[in-house]
Amino acid sequence: MHRKIYPMIDWEEEWQRAIEKLEERAIKRRDVSYWDERAEDYANYIKMSKYEHGFKIREVLEKEGIFKPNFEVLDIGAGPGSLTIPFAKVVKRVVAIEPSHEMCKRLEKNAKEEGVENITIINSKWEDIDTDRIGKFDLVICSNVCWMFKDIGNQLMRINKASKRYCCIAISASLKDERIYNGLFGRLGISENRIPYHLYLYNILYQKGILANMKIIDTLMRRSANSAIRHLELFLGTLKTLTERDKEIIRQYVMENSKNGVFMRRGKMAVIWWKREQ
Repeated sequence: MHRKIYPMIDWEEEWQRAIEKLEERAIKRRDVSYWDERAEDYANYIKMSKYEHGFKIREVLEKEGIFKPNFEVLDIGAGPGSLTIPFAKVVKRVVAIEPSHEMCKRLEKNAKEEGVENITIINSKWEDIDTDRIGKFDLVICSNVCWMFKDIGNQLMRINKASKRYCCIAISASLKDERIYNGLFGRLGISENRIPYHLYLYNILYQKGILANMKIIDTLMRRSANSAIRHLELFLGTLKTLTERDKEIIRQYVMENSKNGVFMRRGKMAVIWWKREQ
């Protein structure tokens, strides 16, 4: 009997193909100026959600017993502090890397409001960071940033290199939010297939010789109605040129799905972590 041999999937190549399909749309979202514009509404979301997914990710790692109070943590793509602040509350120090100047300003403000003083902010893209100069950290974390990396295999290995103990990547695992993609997107005449980034990342790590762990967690986004409208206009504006009618549809959608001025949306996030490979 002959065993059938199936060809090995090159997951980095598959990632590149998937990213290329989104390139025309996603390229605007890779630009620092886009995130400068998003800083205000993103900070609103993080604060109104009380850093929820950051605390949940921390809880996953705490239950695994893989970080301690004397740890130094590197947060890649820190934004306004969604992970930085929950982790800074329980570790020795967090170095936050964030390319958007406006996001850095929000992170400084949020840290001050939370009484956190052990955060060092580096206003730079992760790709421009010299991992030999920055040193090594007990834990390297990265939330919702990997989709920006075309050379994903190289960037994952740079993340691994920056750690002396553990690494953790968190990324959306919601393939389709029915309320937005079938509701609002349909009204605007937009179709977009979402990429299961977490599955690509897990398999790319595996092919790099890293057997990672993965857990899917539930998330609940809360933001003011005004923040939701601004977020959706900026985000959807990368997918099509919005007309005044489109903006009215967005406003109506947000108000229909808001209660007491608060817009909420449930989702799922994949938490992927591994012990640093030499």
